[in-house]
This record gives sequence, C-alpha cells and structure tokens, in this order.
Amino acid sequence: MNDILENGVTDSHDLVTYEKTILAIALSSKNAVVDIVTKLEAIDFSIRPHVLLFEAIINLVQEQTKLPISVATLTEKLKEFGTLEEVGGVGYINEVLVYYFNDLMVDQYIDIIFANSLSRRLTRALNEINLLKANSSNNVQDLVLKAQEKILSIKTDIDLNDAEELKEIVERVVKNTLALKDNDVELTGVTTGFNEIDNLTSGWQKGDFVILAARPSMGKTALALNLAINAAMAGKSVGIFSLEMPKEQLAQRILSSSSLIDSKKIRTGQGITPDEQTRLVSMTDILGEYKITIDDTPGLDILQLQSKIRKMKRDSDIEICFIDYLQLLSGTPNKNETRQNEVSTISRYIKKIAREIGIPIVCLSQLSRSVESREDKKPLMSDLRDSGAIEQDADIIMFLYREEYYSKKIEDANKAELIFSKHRNGSTGIVKLNFDGEYGRFSDENHMD
Repeated sequence: MNDILENGVTDSHDLVTYEKTILAIALSSKNAVVDIVTKLEAIDFSIRPHVLLFEAIINLVQEQTKLPISVATLTEKLKEFGTLEEVGGVGYINEVLVYYFNDLMVDQYIDIIFANSLSRRLTRALNEINLLKANSSNNVQDLVLKAQEKILSIKTDIDLNDAEELKEIVERVVKNTLALKDNDVELTGVTTGFNEIDNLTSGWQKGDFVILAARPSMGKTALALNLAINAAMAGKSVGIFSLEMPKEQLAQRILSSSSLIDSKKIRTGQGITPDEQTRLVSMTDILGEYKITIDDTPGLDILQLQSKIRKMKRDSDIEICFIDYLQLLSGTPNKNETRQNEVSTISRYIKKIAREIGIPIVCLSQLSRSVESREDKKPLMSDLRDSGAIEQDADIIMFLYREEYYSKKIEDANKAELIFSKHRNGSTGIVKLNFDGEYGRFSDENHMD
C-alpha cells in the first residue's frame, strides 16, 4: 500500500479495482460517503462509467437523499441524467456493489485514487505545454509563463471537509481562548516587535494579507525590515522578497539598524571605529542565528511568486513573508488587461496564497501622487496606487507617515505614525513610533535605546 502511495501511479487494472471499491463504499456506507464526495471529484476517476457514477452519487448526496444510496435511487438519477446506458446499466452498478466489504480502509483508497488522478492531470498539463511549444509564435518567456500557469493550476492536495457544526467551532475557540488566558499570552500571531502594534493586532495572524503603504522615502522598506528582524528574533522563520533592492543592500540596512552603525559607514566602509567594527562582527554572528531567507529576483510575476513562496515554505518552513513591493509584480500574461485589473489579480492571488499556505503576508505598496496635492497629506485608502481590489482583499491596511518629510521642522524630526485604516478583525487607529533615519530603525514612541 505504501509503495502505491509513494509511487503515485497504479496499474490500470488495479486502479479500476480500487475505484470500484471506493464507489461501493460510497453506495453502502452512510458514514463514509460524505467524506468521499468531499475529498474526491468525478474527474479523479480514470474511466468514463466511474466518472458518471460518481457524478450521480455527488448529486444524490447534495440532494440529501436518504443514506446509504440505494441501487434504485442511483438508477433513477442516472436515468435523469441520461447516462444509465453509458454506465453499463443496473448490471454494472450491481457489479460495483460486490466490491464492498467494509469502510475501514476508505482513506487509503481515497489517497490512491487521488494520487493517480494527480499523475494524469500532470501528464495532461505537460502534453498541453508541449502543444503550446509546438504551435506557439510567442517568445520563450511568454511560453514559460503559460506553462507555469498550467502547472500551478493543478490541485495537489485532497480537499478537507472545512464544513463544521457551530458547536464544534465554538468549543475549539473557547478552548484556545482559555489556554491563552491560563498562559497569560496576549499574542495570537507573529509578533511585530512593537508594543502598540502588537496590542492593536495581537500579532500578524495566519492567512492575513497585510498592506504597508507609503510615499517613496517614507521608510516603508526600513519598517518592513524592522518587522522581519523582530519576527526572527522571536524565533520565527521569515521570508523576504525584494523586487527593487539587491539582497546585499538589504543586508546592509539590517546590519545598520541592528548594530546602530551609520548605514553610510556600512555602505562605504569608511570611518568605522574599532568599537563599531567589534559590534559589526558580533552582529554578524547574531544575525547568522536568525532564520531569514531573502529572494531578490527582479521582475517576478504573480505565478513565479506563488511558486517561490511555496518552495520557501517547504524548504525553510517560513511563518511570515514580506514582499517589497506590490507594484513591481506583474500579473498573468494578458496583453488586453488594464494595469488596475492586473493589480487586482495580483492582490487576489496574494490573499489566496496567504490563506492556502497559512502564513501572514506583509506586502509593501506605493501611494499615488494625489497625496502631494492635498493640504492634509496623511494618506487615505483611496491613495493606494492602482488600488483595484486591494481595499477589498487586504485584511489590514496601514500607512506609514512622517510629518518631517513635508514640514522639515525640528519638532517633527524622528517622529512617525503608522495609520491603521483597515483592520478586518480588530480596531483601527494610529500608532506613534520613533524613527532614526541614520540607522533605518523604528522603535516604540516611549522606547529609548
């Protein structure tokens, strides 16, 4: 059995037997049938009669027909669909029923059928890619993008039954709440490293799509790096995608903010004191212990990003991901698509990735120039550049704002505000921070180094 699951592909005769067995269980076991129709689709079966039988079984379950399904009700449903003869008539249904003994190994049979279905889907996708290659007048890059789209569209996991009774959900939520109470833990997600932000968000939550937006030179990349380092300091595995800045420059910024050495000194190597050199070497050892993975591939499209995030999750088990920044991503190849629609597609994909992988994704975003034309330059959600569906998709939208950027007044120096304009599962508000531009370092307003 294990060999079959590991190899994924079963002899066609044996596979038909397994399919007959799972169909027989679906027809005979009221306990197993709902689980079967939740985890498998008709397309997962290898021969046409089994596809049609399973379609009818799904339909009967959805109609809440009395379970188990009888030969009579199944026969009537197939007659209704006009497929009884194509299935092989009542004789074939009775032949399938002979394969039922019990439902003890139903999960193993489901795995076998799905693994073989996955193999067939992959083969079809590869054949379609080869056909595209043979007939394509497009350049190689367009062909690669279309190939990625076909591969990534393949469902690789069995659907779990996400439907639960309210009673079970409430019991689990109360249990988790009381566990947090007993442990005196306020954070339920990945810490931000800032007290007020953690108080507002309870940390970055699994599956959340977070937007951090600001005008250029406000410090959004610096803040994102601070957030990433704080998560890593708390023992979390962090992924960073930098589409604008090489990884060496990111490392320079991280070293500056962590060691409190002027970023210009780290960039140029000039004017470093013996004490700073000692701190720099010491910080190298400290940062070497953090679990941070950086990808600085420029010009990523959303399908490439999706593939890379999944690979980071598999290889490094990342628990939070940062993307710098959204407007540098491209969507799926579609020459007729407007930029606003393209950004909407990108936003929707990022939200989907966050939910599927179960990690928070913090994505940086630019703001439109309309901010500059207003007297009050504090950003609004309508200022999100190429916003499209960003406002709808994001769970949290926060804007970084520094009055000093505009006023140049001494009293505004080193002050920053993080404006939470949207918070799907919590309150909005403004968190005041300190900003030390020399090191690219943010801290809580009342914090002193």
